[in-house]
Amino acid sequence: MSMLIRTVRNWPVTSFVVLAFVITWIGFIPFYRAGGEDIAWFTFGPFVSAVVISALLGGLPKVRGLLASVVKWRVPPVWYLVAIGLPVVAQLLAIWLNPLLGSAAPNWGNVPAIPEIVVMVPLFLVFSGPLGEEPGWRGFALPALLREHGALNASLLLGMIWAAWHLPLVLLNDYSISSAINVMVAAVVFTWLYQNSAGSVLPAILMHASHQNSVRYLGRVFEGGDAIQHQWIGLMLWLAIALAIVAIYGTHSFRNGGATAAVS
Repeated sequence: MSMLIRTVRNWPVTSFVVLAFVITWIGFIPFYRAGGEDIAWFTFGPFVSAVVISALLGGLPKVRGLLASVVKWRVPPVWYLVAIGLPVVAQLLAIWLNPLLGSAAPNWGNVPAIPEIVVMVPLFLVFSGPLGEEPGWRGFALPALLREHGALNASLLLGMIWAAWHLPLVLLNDYSISSAINVMVAAVVFTWLYQNSAGSVLPAILMHASHQNSVRYLGRVFEGGDAIQHQWIGLMLWLAIALAIVAIYGTHSFRNGGATAAVS
């Protein structure tokens, strides 16, 4: 046990990543065998890994700190608006641009009724990634990386890890090159959000859910090649947002002057 604890303390992020991947990829097996038609419990790999590694690093107080960041709701309201609204606006803008670049007109009849979306989004928030991933990525890994790296470098490192974590989805034809690049680019935006949210992971959970469900539901307005083009347009918009963040805030912190981040 002492050797394990020593290894974790010397390599906390590496230990977290390895455990998160092991839990997730083993947990993905029954999901794959069910053809993706099952509860995606494997998405809780990062959360479980963060709890385990936190416990090994600092016992119950460290775990409590992690969980506190997940439920911390006292955040400037504007960042809740950004978390929920930015992905939706980006998706709608991509839909508007797509026909201008040659696609067919969007078929809004493919989008489910609003009551269905309202019911399903909270379920997807819990069981499709946002709650299972963000306490690990933004609650544990990002603060640790920020202690050693500037915000841009930490984002790029975490983005590559985050993108690789999704690789099993290739087996279900649910992960593409554009998806992987989008994840890496989005990591910059998520760091910016985290750094201006007083160390709370809650806005990141909400942005993850908003982005995921904007793609899931609004993305249905296009089919075939038009849908692929729409995905790339969406990626370019997220890249523009990430570049704007770097241009405005620099590469070191991504923070407003008065914002504070809980890097513990």
